[in-house]
Amino acid sequence: MSQKLIYLFSIVLVLCLAGSAWSGASKPSPADGAVVEDTWITLGWTGGQNAASFDVYLGDNFEDVKDGAGDTLRGNQASTFFVAGFPGYPYPDGLMPGTTYYWRIDEVQTDGAVQQGTIWSFKIPSKIATNPDPADGAEFVDLNAIFTWTPGFGAKLHTIYFGNDLDEVSNATGGSPQGTITYSPGPLELEKVYYWRVDEFDAANTYKGDVWSFTTPGAAGNPQPANAAVNVKQTQILSWTPADNAASHDVYMGTDQDAVNNATTASPEYKGNKAIGNETLDPGTLAWDTAYCWRVDAVYADNTVKGLTWSFTTADFLVVDDFEDYDIGNNEIWWAWKDGLGFAEHGTEPAFAGNGSGAAVGDETTASYTEETIVHGGSQSIPLWYDNNKEGYFNYSETELTLGGTYPSDWTVNDVNTLTLYFRGSSQNAADSMYVALNGSAVVAHDNPNASQISIWSGWNIELQAFADQGVDLANVKTIAIGLGDKNNPQAGGTGKMYFDDIRLATAAAPVGPVLLFQEDFESVVLGTSLEESAGSEEIWTDTPPEGWVIDESGIPGIGSLATDGMTEWAGWALTDKDWWASVAGDQRRTEYTLGQGTVAVADPDEWDDTDHPDSASEGWYKTYMSTPAIDISDSQANTIQLVFDSSWRPEFDSDYHQTANITASFNGAEPIEILLWVSDPSSPNYKDDNSTNETITVNVENPPWATHVVFTFGLYDAGNDWWWAIDNIKLTGMPK
Repeated sequence: MSQKLIYLFSIVLVLCLAGSAWSGASKPSPADGAVVEDTWITLGWTGGQNAASFDVYLGDNFEDVKDGAGDTLRGNQASTFFVAGFPGYPYPDGLMPGTTYYWRIDEVQTDGAVQQGTIWSFKIPSKIATNPDPADGAEFVDLNAIFTWTPGFGAKLHTIYFGNDLDEVSNATGGSPQGTITYSPGPLELEKVYYWRVDEFDAANTYKGDVWSFTTPGAAGNPQPANAAVNVKQTQILSWTPADNAASHDVYMGTDQDAVNNATTASPEYKGNKAIGNETLDPGTLAWDTAYCWRVDAVYADNTVKGLTWSFTTADFLVVDDFEDYDIGNNEIWWAWKDGLGFAEHGTEPAFAGNGSGAAVGDETTASYTEETIVHGGSQSIPLWYDNNKEGYFNYSETELTLGGTYPSDWTVNDVNTLTLYFRGSSQNAADSMYVALNGSAVVAHDNPNASQISIWSGWNIELQAFADQGVDLANVKTIAIGLGDKNNPQAGGTGKMYFDDIRLATAAAPVGPVLLFQEDFESVVLGTSLEESAGSEEIWTDTPPEGWVIDESGIPGIGSLATDGMTEWAGWALTDKDWWASVAGDQRRTEYTLGQGTVAVADPDEWDDTDHPDSASEGWYKTYMSTPAIDISDSQANTIQLVFDSSWRPEFDSDYHQTANITASFNGAEPIEILLWVSDPSSPNYKDDNSTNETITVNVENPPWATHVVFTFGLYDAGNDWWWAIDNIKLTGMPK
């Protein structure tokens, strides 16, 4: 597309946007998520241009406000404010401290149409002390720690109780109040468990605080599963780090927190004494979806130190493999998940020559031979490289796990009917189908033939009946395999890398997580020859964006003439080879942008200023915009879309240089809303500093319930001889309805 056509397209787009009326209430006051330190409130909002009246919903239950249930509909009104917490208004006795309230404004337009509003919230703070530091359950607390907390709403005085006996701290009274919200307990001791409590007084009443606890270095700790963990598998082995000088440990476990906390060695919760070096407990098969508590006491020659009470909740599904237990030397991942490379003899396990496929699992660069960064849950996942055109191998790639023992083979337990696994690919992967196979031959393929290119974590639910229909005895499943390619009709394919995690069985399909709505890495752009910067360099630059995108260069001083538009390649947003851009620009930290790869989008007023152009101070500063195509978001829940991209930014600010960047979102062609703002002025709350040359940026976008599509515009403006903004790997996700 020529520059002239881009200008015309941009002008038409701007005119269309200007003629569109914004629909729906916006700009909530107080802001969404605000903490309001009062028991009454005035809610305010801005109506759309065609608003006739507003239906107001307010309540303390999110689902009720979402559904308009109960008495949450407070009425219809023409004004854009609403009062609550006074006699004669909703909540006449006042709003309740410690409560989160939800509200929604549906706009009734002049034509009678109703635009359902976004659900906003605000919170009235609690009367009791919250947010302790040290945090409740903290470990390895500094021996010279100073305690702090968030005071209760309206609190004037604070009374602190502290000690190493839970009952004494919990029942203490008569302490001396203080006006400050810090407390120094004096030097703490090593290898101890401490408890503390803060009571708040608001000049009328005293509000007894919760009892918090922590340990100092050397105490028994590091519980596995972690304290408050959820979705713990039913065959979990419990473990902990021993107290430094303990002779042994007493272990307690049960489903009643008070019973576990108060248990003695004569209680049914007592699970025995564990010698040093044996810091594990096998509780047997645990119940589904059940909260458990456990405690480890350090036993010394002359006393016993009662430990913290930890908790976890088991999953409401059966874990096939969550990849958390693999390590180096004892349980290497390729010993369990057999691939095309095989392994050498180890222990009593004979050598395995490989399964003949193009798969390779594991990562020898990590401490566990698993993937430790790109994970869906926990701290480990399985990486799988596939090569479906590898000489001497099958034209598919597969890794297979033998079931039994640690890995469940009875897939009828608790009436499970769905297999779920989570996967993540890359837009750079070769497009290949993905499948799961049971017992070697019962194969189910993913509905998306390009699943390997889905670049976010996505869930895949498979009805077990699909395997039973192929003859699998679900009460005795022998193996499960994950593969790329067509196992039943192998065809030469490509290569790539996948990640898999959290393979589980449940009685219903699991949430699949956010869905990838749009992605762009600019690699499809055809790069041409440079015109002025290192003129004649081939296949390195273009100002023609991908199909459907729009670049607006009309705000560049002198645009339209090679003689007056500054350095032509950088006269507005451009697509360029990243390495060439960094090289011809003299680097200046551009090479720090390692997240950007291949072709990236660049707005670089620093390089643009290197040749002649009209004076910016008198003729207008550098200004350029780049807009996405209209992206379909009609199947996404309101307020769930998320924009992610890799960014490189350098600011500069003085009387001449004040580079600014923003992103706007236009829903259904309506007036754009600013969703991100970066400025170069260090005194601004929107200042984006000079340590931003290589970042992944995530922007949560409040898509209205009625929106079916969105256009994002990336702008760089008010710039002269400043620095740059470069972006790459743009993704938009949303939670499916």
